[in-house]
Amino acid sequence: MLLEANGDYKMLLSESPLENFYIECITTYSKGFVIAGDNGAIMIYEKSEDPKNPYIKIAQVPQSEKKERQDYHDLLQGVMSCRIRCMALSSTDDCIVFTTENNQLMKVHVNVEKPLDDSKYEYLVYPFHSRAISGMDICVKKNLVATCSIDKTVRIWNNPTEKSIAPTLEICEVFNDEAYSVAFHPSGFHLIVGFTDRVRMMNVFQKSLKSYHVIPIKGCREIRFSNGGHLFACASQSNINVYKFYTGENTPEMIFKSHLGPVRCLHWLDDDSGFISGGWDGNVFVWKLQLDPNDPKDVNP
Repeated sequence: MLLEANGDYKMLLSESPLENFYIECITTYSKGFVIAGDNGAIMIYEKSEDPKNPYIKIAQVPQSEKKERQDYHDLLQGVMSCRIRCMALSSTDDCIVFTTENNQLMKVHVNVEKPLDDSKYEYLVYPFHSRAISGMDICVKKNLVATCSIDKTVRIWNNPTEKSIAPTLEICEVFNDEAYSVAFHPSGFHLIVGFTDRVRMMNVFQKSLKSYHVIPIKGCREIRFSNGGHLFACASQSNINVYKFYTGENTPEMIFKSHLGPVRCLHWLDDDSGFISGGWDGNVFVWKLQLDPNDPKDVNP
């Protein structure tokens, strides 16, 4: 909508946003103005010579119909699922910096002289979780830290030993479900994540995570690998299930049920012969495993 200087209604722009598009912020630039709001959308309008249409929309970011690389597609989906709250344009009209309602600080480089076909959203700083962090683990053999969150992402951070080098985000994967718990295999090559209705076993690659096995456990709030990496324990409500990592086997004698409330912490004994658990019932239990010493899969390598 365009108004006169005295505030009176003048006309509705022919390329106005849709009625259900909420505009959160507006700023001017040398040739017109920029608006932003719902669905992570930014629209740029330029002044025209046509008195019936004094401003025309010259570009919109993102270009939703374009096919993008998977990593940028995941970033884009995260931005488009929320609203832009604040926005500012650089003095040279070539960069828009904005904040989103999921607490991310981002930017997009623009060229007001031509359409924004090649403009892409970028993080101004390394992105952090937009909601509560529900799980964390550190790799014992590599300088890596894994975090997961109810924002449906799993992230792996490089944590350098040198104080002069800042930590960096190495991997960020977006999933369809909230993530509650995460555990790093001692080797650093594998990851196990507990989601709303399943537990995923994943391989860790240079820039991505790839799921290769799913365990149907709902609401797994705690996962811990044994020190040797050949076993792992999953806590769901008051139950604890121990699995053989290399086969995924879980036998009846590896299911533990004595807690009267949700289990919230697990810790393996040094020799991997058992583990300790604690829960909201106020109890701490020490469990001993009944493993076959002649089976190499049951022994700490």
